[in-house]
Amino acid sequence: MSSSSFALVRRLCSRASVVAGLAVLLVACGGGEGKQSNAGETTTASSAPDTIEIAMTDYGYEPSEVRVTAGEEVTLRFTNEGSVEHYFVVGDTIASSQDGFEQNLFSGVSITKNKQTDGADDEEEEHEEEEGGHENVFELPPGGSGSMTFTLPAAKAGTYTIACFETTGGEKHYQMGMEGTLTVTAPEAE
Repeated sequence: MSSSSFALVRRLCSRASVVAGLAVLLVACGGGEGKQSNAGETTTASSAPDTIEIAMTDYGYEPSEVRVTAGEEVTLRFTNEGSVEHYFVVGDTIASSQDGFEQNLFSGVSITKNKQTDGADDEEEEHEEEEGGHENVFELPPGGSGSMTFTLPAAKAGTYTIACFETTGGEKHYQMGMEGTLTVTAPEAE
């Protein structure tokens, strides 16, 4: 083997070592989606939806103030810790009938609802506004739990009222203090 052939082989081996070293470094640093990093954490391109726990009590919501970001998938997970059925309804102005809002926050928004009541799981997906404007009503009997998952568009940014329109003793639960706010913030500019 001539000295020029030997130099060529040495350069090729050196480059192969550099490429192999970079590949090992990328894998070790978690350079790919779903790969484990040195810390043992998994990274993914799309994050799981934000989950907010909400307890329905007699007669309130805990927490009573909820914040979500437009454009991000959100799951509200409910438990009814009260002794009567409760609703979670979101809108702007309470209608003159006192049975709902004049405009519902979720009008035209796809919502996936899951409920666990009496040991049974029910799932329903709603894509369009229902007749009667109750697409955003999430009701649970005492001891029930469930969730609703949705993504609100930026056009829905603002602060809305949360209320329960169930009646006990001739009075609406929101009149007894079961109300709160849901604030939809515009997505942050990147």
